[in-house]
Amino acid sequence: MTDQITGCPAHEELRKCVYNQLTAKEIDEIKSHVKMCPKCRVSFTTILKEKVGQENQGIGQIPSPPQTTPNAAEKSSVAPIQKTEQQPIHSTQQKVIAPQFKPAYSFLDPPTKAGGIGCLGDYELVRVLGEGGMGIVFEADDKKLGRKVALKVLRPELTDESFRQRFEREGKIASSIQDDNICLVYQVGVHNSVSYMAMEYLKGEDLDEKLKRDGWLPIPLVFKIAKQMALGLAVAHEKKLIHRDIKPANIWLESSGPGGDFKRVKILDFGLAKSTEVESTLTAKGMIVGTPNYMAPEQICGEPLDERADLFSLGCVMYRMLSGKIPFEKENTLAVLHAVVESEIPSLSELDQKLPKEVYGLMTKLLSKDPADRPATARKVVSMIESIENGGFENQSGKVLNSMLFKAPAIQMQKKSKVPVGAIVGAGVILVAAVIGLILLVSKFFDGVKN
Repeated sequence: MTDQITGCPAHEELRKCVYNQLTAKEIDEIKSHVKMCPKCRVSFTTILKEKVGQENQGIGQIPSPPQTTPNAAEKSSVAPIQKTEQQPIHSTQQKVIAPQFKPAYSFLDPPTKAGGIGCLGDYELVRVLGEGGMGIVFEADDKKLGRKVALKVLRPELTDESFRQRFEREGKIASSIQDDNICLVYQVGVHNSVSYMAMEYLKGEDLDEKLKRDGWLPIPLVFKIAKQMALGLAVAHEKKLIHRDIKPANIWLESSGPGGDFKRVKILDFGLAKSTEVESTLTAKGMIVGTPNYMAPEQICGEPLDERADLFSLGCVMYRMLSGKIPFEKENTLAVLHAVVESEIPSLSELDQKLPKEVYGLMTKLLSKDPADRPATARKVVSMIESIENGGFENQSGKVLNSMLFKAPAIQMQKKSKVPVGAIVGAGVILVAAVIGLILLVSKFFDGVKN
């Protein structure tokens, strides 16, 4: 049943589509609608996750053969089953049953290991690392090379040719950039009409998760993250590429493991990257792409872009790290877009007593509305940060850099200071003169009354 007002299929129709309870024509029609309708895509994905969760409950179990009752003619030929005390054999010990494992997703081949999710080409999928409306990222084992990878897969039921082209383009762009601060892509391929991208497996968390948990960050850590972001962007920019979607969720903080110390930044997701030399046919001219709160004004206005658009986004990420607040946060997307173009970024005035003027100056330059007022290159940003780190603040040898802007700074009690004797004597003379003047004024007043 279709909603007569919105034209969207009812929730039950979406469910039947996911569970293949409709005709092939009806399923194709619903999937075509879902591709174009964000609301239905969310519902479709939710139902799909539910289906996968139900299927996951059976992963690794040995299918039971159907139980049949022998007829009278067969009874005489059925041998009695002898009971033994032998311990049951776990499924992982029975190699012959591996092909009977059920894949968690319909587009995957069956897993070859108990508890596995499934296989895709040369990759054995172990678990889900992240999931979105259009794709899924798995932890996987490369069976050929014997290494762990992060395997990004496009949902085949929700993607068309343009999505596949964009996905392949992202993989080619990312694989062309070899840098310590950019996530490495090993391979981009297609298996059974499913597009995938094999990337280096990273431990740690993205910056967005850290900020949600910790609020703002200390200046030394902000500078460490920002400098490595700028170094990664510099390499991309030198290859004539603009990322166009720099935001906390696309900045990975690599560590040795859960709770480990942060050691390196990795820039993720070049899905919206654009060459400054080649015109892309995948994005319509004038189309706004990116994340509104972190987009440069010229990006919103559909104007020609260069690397300085990414530097504005870098400034927005730094603002978030320093203040703990999302830049240009408004009630809706339209208001955010207007604020980015027309309004100044919310003031850090409440932090000014903690922010040295050099840090504030760097932020002001990065967040300039006019690209001409921003640093010319990402490497210039790196040199500005290093200059502040090495030179200290107002010749204080970096004292502020190493101590300020923690989430809950302790309030320092003011020390009592000695007041100079001269100041006390001077204040006493002024007070005595004021009292004498007041007495004279009162006497004069009463004399006037008597007369």
